Order: sequence, then C-alpha cells, then structure tokens
Amino acid sequence: MYTVFVVGTAGSGKSTLTSSFSDWLRGQEQSTLLVNLDPAAHSLPYEPDVDVRDYVDYERIMVSRRLGPNAALIASIREVARYVEELKEDVNSFNPDFVIVDTPGQLELFAFRREGLILTENIGVEGRKTMLFILDPIFCTNVKNFVASTFLASSIYLSFGLPMIQVLNKIDAVPREHVERIQGWSESMDSLLVDLEDKLKGGLMVFSREVAQAVYDIISSIPIIPVSSISMEGFPELHAVLTRIVSEGELELR
Repeated sequence: MYTVFVVGTAGSGKSTLTSSFSDWLRGQEQSTLLVNLDPAAHSLPYEPDVDVRDYVDYERIMVSRRLGPNAALIASIREVARYVEELKEDVNSFNPDFVIVDTPGQLELFAFRREGLILTENIGVEGRKTMLFILDPIFCTNVKNFVASTFLASSIYLSFGLPMIQVLNKIDAVPREHVERIQGWSESMDSLLVDLEDKLKGGLMVFSREVAQAVYDIISSIPIIPVSSISMEGFPELHAVLTRIVSEGELELR
C-alpha cells in the first residue's frame, strides 16, 4: 500500500489531480482509497472513501466558537488531528494499492503546523509514503514565481522529510514551450540564473539568485513531472516515478 499526500497552493489543482489520477490508476487495475483532509471543503470532484468532515464540522466550529473563517480553519485542523486514530483505523480497514490523501486548500494549515506532521506520521505505512507538490504552470511561467515555488517546495520537504515529486499540473492550460522552459529551469542552474538576470534587476535579482542557489541542490534532485488532469497526459510517468521512489527509497541529493 502506497500513500501519496497531495500538497500545493490554493488553486493549483490538488483535488482535481486527486480525482483524475485515481481514475487513471483504477484504469490500470490499481485499487485506490481517497482521503479528504480538508474540513472546510464545500464540494469535491470525487467521492472520498475517508472524509474528515465526518468527524469535524467546520461551520459548527465557526458559529459555536464565534470565530472568523481563518481562526475556524485553524481550530478545525486541530480537531482533525485529535481524530487521527479514527482516521488511521478507517484507512487501515481497506487494503488498496494506493491511498491518495487530498490535503487542505490552505497549504500553511497543513504544511507548517504540527497537526500536519501528526497526520502524515500516522496515515499510511511507514517507508511507503511520498508527497506530491503541485506546481501551477501559469504562476510558474514567471521565473521569479518559479523560484518562489521551489523555495516553498524545499520548505515542505524540510518540514516533513518525505520523498517528494514536483507535479507540474494543468499543462494543457499553457503553451508547450512554457512547460519546456520550466523543466529547463529545474534541470539547469545556468538557464535559471540567465533568465533571472534577464527579468530582474538590482537587489531583487540578487536576492532571487541567492535563494535559487540555496535551494537548487535539493530541487534538482526532486523530479518535475508535467501532467494534465484533463487528458491524463503524464500519469504513466508519474506512476513510474512514484513506485520507483517508494520501492527504492528516497532519491539522494546531488
């Protein structure tokens, strides 16, 4: 049983990818279990097999505690962590090939709070977990934004310590040359620095260059797989890298 945690910024397409990749896996005769960890999700493009909303009522918490939306989200995530044993039992009652865990839309609630670590440590089988960090190609087309996204991916890698794959989602939404440029930045430090120096000036360019150099050794060892949740392009490659990383262990940093 492989457990895949899907993380990324709001709007990057986490839930859509969760749904589409699960459909693709089932088409390959791989059984899947879908887990929703977002207590504030109003609607999802899939039917979760395990759902935190069965345990935590975000709207009730907001009203009963007289909290604003953000404070209610924080309180809800704390409640989710208190039900970790129940969630663990729910997941373990199945025996799928893949458990795909769709994390909250507000990335910081999951990635940078201890509750996220509690959930990742308890859901799934130790040594058979990985994390997909979803990149938005529209945002990452700008080289400055790409550097910011890789810095965020590095921070999440540091927080959880799980093997990671970067997934460039929604590639059908941008021209092919943009996808190739983003891949080029991930593979060549020289290419990344040239484009940074071309687009930025002064102190911002110096800062961005130093950030890029600081995270590059990590990011260059984390694969970027371009995919489309609409056409399912790239899913065979994603599946191959997933199974290789989980089977062989984490990729060594260069």
